[in-house]
Amino acid sequence: MDVPPTNFTVDYQSILPIQQKRTIAFVNNFVMNTVSFLNHFAQSCESRLMEFEYKVQKVEAGLMILESQLASIQGINENDETPIKESNNSVELPSIVTNQEESDKIDSVNEPKGIIACQDERFAHFFKMVQVGVPAQAVKNKMIIEGVDPNILDTPNAVID
Repeated sequence: MDVPPTNFTVDYQSILPIQQKRTIAFVNNFVMNTVSFLNHFAQSCESRLMEFEYKVQKVEAGLMILESQLASIQGINENDETPIKESNNSVELPSIVTNQEESDKIDSVNEPKGIIACQDERFAHFFKMVQVGVPAQAVKNKMIIEGVDPNILDTPNAVID
């Protein structure tokens, strides 16, 4: 067996210099592959983000539809804290009228006759737009374009002749 000498010395003059063209080719190849990978990765992330945004828009649209359907159900008041109970054997009892309720009914008869702004057919779709989530200023601009007083939107319970 041939054993290398223990005092191994390197002859630096015998080592050939690194070829610059070859090194530049390797570096260029590495940079091109890295840039290609990063571009593909960014494109993939962007397409997935767009798909996710589309799904979120579909969910928001469905939510708006459900909110508008829920708002169209009579008897559901957002401020009412009593839950609606479902039962198959429910019986409606007649309401008991107190003296205060009778005086309220008499007062309501003496009020000026007219329609509340939010219940008027001419303005109902404007109030519906606000309920669905359209900004109030955008609805007011549409009211101005259609020749309707936009201040009606500020007072939905005002009585209109």
